[in-house]
Amino acid sequence: RSDGVTSPAFINTFQRGPEESVFETLVQPSWDETKWGGPHGFLDLFVKDSATPQWRYSVAPDADARAIQAVYWAKRWAEEQGSAGNVSTVVGDAAKLGDFLRYSMFDKYFKPVGCKSLSCAGASNRASEHYLLS
Repeated sequence: RSDGVTSPAFINTFQRGPEESVFETLVQPSWDETKWGGPHGFLDLFVKDSATPQWRYSVAPDADARAIQAVYWAKRWAEEQGSAGNVSTVVGDAAKLGDFLRYSMFDKYFKPVGCKSLSCAGASNRASEHYLLS
């Protein structure tokens, strides 16, 4: 929540950069309101210019999908052991995460697939769904 007090729910551990490497990544919050770090928040760790600050919220739908898959198998195992109640809370959370994960299957701006202009009208129904985990 970028308040400096609340415990983080998710951590973005993979920032893109010119020398990108999983062995050189820096743990940083998913939500960066540029309160900490340099003048441009955590962006200054990776970009050395006078760029405009970038407010962002990082998501990793592929990681979310893997987490849901792990919960699925935990639920199956718990059911086999007669202990489904032990994982019911996390199963509910994973189901909610799955609802939000559906948004990653659509164009970022909900424009029709193939739109190459900001002036395109918004898509209706599933016209902006590309069926790829973005």
